[in-house]
Amino acid sequence: MNPRTLSLAVTLLIAGCPPAPGPRTGIESTPRSEPGLQTAELRILDRHIGVEIARTDKQRRLGLMFRTSLAPDSGMLFIFEKEAFRYFWMKNTYIPLSIAYIGRNSVIIDILEMAPEDTTRYPSSGPAIYVLEMNAGWFQTRDIKPGDTVFGIPE
Repeated sequence: MNPRTLSLAVTLLIAGCPPAPGPRTGIESTPRSEPGLQTAELRILDRHIGVEIARTDKQRRLGLMFRTSLAPDSGMLFIFEKEAFRYFWMKNTYIPLSIAYIGRNSVIIDILEMAPEDTTRYPSSGPAIYVLEMNAGWFQTRDIKPGDTVFGIPE
């Protein structure tokens, strides 16, 4: 095979290969996402969730911004130092999300639906120390409601 034909064959072979698998959580990221986020497995009722953890100010500010997809049963858990009334918005966030505000006792306070790139503030109705973002409708389709407990939140 001549070098030109070989080069074309290799190019076509590489183009047909599937992409490498993403992180264990199934969250696909762009170069803007921060690599090396801690991960954990949470449980609500009988549902297991793989999450990336946003613990620092920088990680929390970036959150799921600029992501293009979120695998089923995957999300992001935001951990704050103290309980407070919280609000989130969807600026530069392309995935429709459901958000659960969670108190210190690991009980869900609120669940809200958020639209992509919406700069409306989505507030908690009470003090929250944890916030869990999942694909839109995730909590509703699994019959998870305020008052349910989230297990496995890391210290």
